[in-house]
Amino acid sequence: MESLSVMMAVCLLAGLSVCPTRIEGNQTSITESTHEDKLVENDAIQNVYQGLETTDSPTHPSCEPPIYTVLKELGALQERLAATVKALEETNKKLEDSERKLSALNSTVAELSKVEGSPRVAFSAAFPVDGTIGPANVLYPLVYRHVQSNIGGHYSPETGYFTAPVRGVYYFTFTSFCWGASTKTCGGSLYRNGNHIVSWYDHPADHPSSQSNSAILQLQVGDNVNVRLWHNRRISDNENNYSSFSGFLLFPM
Repeated sequence: MESLSVMMAVCLLAGLSVCPTRIEGNQTSITESTHEDKLVENDAIQNVYQGLETTDSPTHPSCEPPIYTVLKELGALQERLAATVKALEETNKKLEDSERKLSALNSTVAELSKVEGSPRVAFSAAFPVDGTIGPANVLYPLVYRHVQSNIGGHYSPETGYFTAPVRGVYYFTFTSFCWGASTKTCGGSLYRNGNHIVSWYDHPADHPSSQSNSAILQLQVGDNVNVRLWHNRRISDNENNYSSFSGFLLFPM
């Protein structure tokens, strides 16, 4: 037993990587003779001193506990996981940017589709005469026969009426010219479905003058708009086309 204790102390002091876990042989071999025990003890102590003094690397592999290897592998795995998370975050940012760009593009396409699908409505016409219309003893519808543009064909140069092709908001404007004279007055109105909207009036004493007015109207399909001369009033024009009637669709509804 005393020899076994010495062997265990030798193993601990020497720091051997692989420590003997059992002593081969039987119990009787350990207690054979006192002389042999002393020789073994002396040899073991001498080996201990030699092991402490030497600087050579151990001849046995290190007894590194398995937990160290597990921690190293976990650390490497954590680094790879962090790199993967960073890559995913960058990918998500790119996807969000792409989604915003796609949303803006879809909005633009939708707006263009609305514009492309909207009817094109616009007209402008003037008097083809060099002279004066009126006075008349009735509310006289003016017919602007000199058509400068009639996109969509919804203005009639035969009747002077514009007819709304779609429900929407329209803009209309008209101008008038009046020769100056103390006995001449000019005036008229814009009408929608026979109802007065806006007007112009002029009574120039010495010099010719020009007047205008405009309106924005919400029309239903089939509504008509025209300009009418008041009772006993005049309107004039010449090659300069002072008196005109124009309109166009702002947007459908």
